[in-house]
Amino acid sequence: MASRCVNNLGGQVLLMDVTPEQVNAYVQKHCKEYYEVHPGFVFRDIRMLLKTPMLIGVQNKKRRILLPFTKPCPTYGTMLYGVAATEADIDFIRHNLVKISE
Repeated sequence: MASRCVNNLGGQVLLMDVTPEQVNAYVQKHCKEYYEVHPGFVFRDIRMLLKTPMLIGVQNKKRRILLPFTKPCPTYGTMLYGVAATEADIDFIRHNLVKISE
């Protein structure tokens, strides 16, 4: 069963307590490649808690994925994480989500 704790992925918090629109704008600005992710999507056995569909960004040169998440407690809200990615992680994103841009 998938976990709901994004802290298990490690990574760096890039944005905290922001709107989905702010997440999407950041991903579009900082990534050439991004995909639409829907609430409940499972990445590395972590179920993505989201209020609405948002964007996941792929940064190939940095080998990093920008991953949105909404923590259920009101203190944190919607966040964006930068998570180190393997080639398998990037392939998983590419093959399981709808591409929005190149």
